[in-house]
Amino acid sequence: MHSARLLLNSIFQVLKEHKRRSILSMLGVLFGILSLVAVGNISSAMTKKVKETLNQFGPNLIIVRAGEVRITGRGVRQFSTAQTLKFADVQAIKQSIRGIKEIVPIAEFFFPLRYKQNIININIIGAPRSIVKIRNLIIQDGHFYREKDEQKRAKKVVLGYKVWKTLFGDERAFGKTILARRVPCKVIGVLAPKGADLAGEDLDRLVYMPLQTVLRRFLNADYLSAIFIQAQRETDIPRIKAEIKKLLRRRHGLGPMEKDDFTVYSPADIAKTKQKGLALVSVLSKMAATISFTIGGLGIFAVMLLAVYERQREIGIRRAVGAKKKDILWQFLGEACVISLTGGILGIGLGLGIGILVSLIGSLPIVFAWKNLFLSLFISVGLGLVAGVYPAYVAASLMPLEVLKS
Repeated sequence: MHSARLLLNSIFQVLKEHKRRSILSMLGVLFGILSLVAVGNISSAMTKKVKETLNQFGPNLIIVRAGEVRITGRGVRQFSTAQTLKFADVQAIKQSIRGIKEIVPIAEFFFPLRYKQNIININIIGAPRSIVKIRNLIIQDGHFYREKDEQKRAKKVVLGYKVWKTLFGDERAFGKTILARRVPCKVIGVLAPKGADLAGEDLDRLVYMPLQTVLRRFLNADYLSAIFIQAQRETDIPRIKAEIKKLLRRRHGLGPMEKDDFTVYSPADIAKTKQKGLALVSVLSKMAATISFTIGGLGIFAVMLLAVYERQREIGIRRAVGAKKKDILWQFLGEACVISLTGGILGIGLGLGIGILVSLIGSLPIVFAWKNLFLSLFISVGLGLVAGVYPAYVAASLMPLEVLKS
């Protein structure tokens, strides 16, 4: 115990005497560990955020949208529309495909809403009451429309949070009348804030009406914009998507060479696209960390080898007064490990700080990737051992008489 304490005191004394050299040699390790920890934590935080978002806006969700839709890492883009998605398709999917928990037909239109002098152009969603369950909607004020409102094609609306704030400010909207393309509609509810889903759609900028009200009183149409489907289990989603595509192609009379007039996707598809980008960033960061570790290891190796030749007389004197080879070996090996480990600990601290800062700025959950932290410590110690073993061996192999004569 006493000898270990003396060894550590000796190591820190030497490093203190050569501050600049020690700091420069640990920078490579520091930046490598920083990159590994920061990107690992940010990647874990974004992955957790994606999973939370999937559950927040409806778990196990599948969307069938009329026309062509393309999925990118930024969300969903509609490239074309179609009028071939019908109620009969909804019934066929419900009756033919197993593993479906809920199915909700949707009709959308983009209209201006007006209250007094305030006007907002907004996407209005026509949907049955079951949209509340499938999209995890929460009412902040009032209530959602009921089944009798759907049957009567009532002109009642439920406002998204931002729509309410734009039209009413802090005034209560319940019971007030707004104009949707000059048609008076009664506000019966306001939704709690939800934010944007993975497709990039801001659910706080939507307005909900009974489906039949939208189809008959506003659009005078019998076709749907989309069908929202909730699978009973997440593992059923790929199968259900494939079966829906096969069923709708047959029902729409599409030949082998004809393109789909619909798109079947799930928010999980968008999540996978986003995670591919995260995986690429993670790979690039690991490559950068590897380069930094290599540079850091070579730096420690060069500094320790230089120290051996600079301190030959010190080594000779210590050997002459009774120090053994293993004492010299542990001295130089310890110095290399302390330099590397100090750089690693500083890198972990800075990496955690950057990860927390990015999480706070980007509204991400704060996550600590513990595997990366332990891996970083292991790399730090291992790098010090690898970089210091040869210089330590050279130092321990010096003959005291020859060194003192020179």
